[in-house]
Amino acid sequence: MAASTPLLLAALAMFFAAVAAAALDTSPVAFDAGYAALFGGDNLVRSPDGRGVTLKLDRYTGSGFVSKAAYRHGFFSASIKLPGDYTAGVVVAFYLSNWDDYPKNHDELDFELLGNRRGHGWRVQTNMYGNGSTARGREERYLLPVDATVAASHRYAIAWTPNNVVFYLDGVPIREVVRVPSMGGDFPSKPMSVYATIWDGSNWATDGGKYKVDYAYAPFAAEFSDLVLTGCDASGVAGAEECQVDLLTHDVAVMAPAKRAAMRDFREGYLTYTACRDRVRYKTTVFPECDDLADGRSTFHEWGESKKTRRRSSSPLLYSSRMQ
Repeated sequence: MAASTPLLLAALAMFFAAVAAAALDTSPVAFDAGYAALFGGDNLVRSPDGRGVTLKLDRYTGSGFVSKAAYRHGFFSASIKLPGDYTAGVVVAFYLSNWDDYPKNHDELDFELLGNRRGHGWRVQTNMYGNGSTARGREERYLLPVDATVAASHRYAIAWTPNNVVFYLDGVPIREVVRVPSMGGDFPSKPMSVYATIWDGSNWATDGGKYKVDYAYAPFAAEFSDLVLTGCDASGVAGAEECQVDLLTHDVAVMAPAKRAAMRDFREGYLTYTACRDRVRYKTTVFPECDDLADGRSTFHEWGESKKTRRRSSSPLLYSSRMQ
């Protein structure tokens, strides 16, 4: 019996993982079922089928929406079509935050999509704050290897568990932040709501603010659809522990070898900046989770920018999670 115990345990683990995966519902919700308008008035336009929304930015205002509930961990995603043509200075964000409830020590997990001049592609930035750690922001920026504009929609997703945070693009994990004890309060731990916004980031979004929003091209419109709100209830109601187990054993949170290989390939090809290698802004700070850049510091400038010539591609990403 002892010899067969490892096999039995492995079989049981696979069984319970399959049950948990089935229990975690990652299907999209109707907009009004999960979200409410945040700001922007008529610049927020619901889709005819009620499943999505368009956010617009003009010279008067941007727009945004927010989830009706707050969540303590979960999986959250949206398919987004970004405006084309000249979009310098425009920022489209999909993120989790609790700033309204904790203005001095808030948590945050960000996807920020950064517009560009005509003929130059959008960039995507991820970030994480915990307990108000804005002085230790963990920014990373990447080229987008896909057409991100109105010609096609692409899926941006965040899996947030007690153990890690995984950022996905079209089912490909592009970044994982693993919680380690030395991070302390820098890892998000308080309930957060889900937000989406479009706004004017002229002072920083494109080449450090060199190129501004040109409202001759307004309105800028970003379309959101396939809204997934799979979160563990933060109110303490029954089922919270079961939700955590379902999440931790689900494919969206488990980094299998194939997913890690796909993430490594993406990062080697498209990562253009990482706070892990920024010794100008962060001086001697070394973030404890920064251990996945196998090609070493020599390929990064001391201010965190990559020295590599980055590839451009319109090819589909290589890994697609069956559960997303």
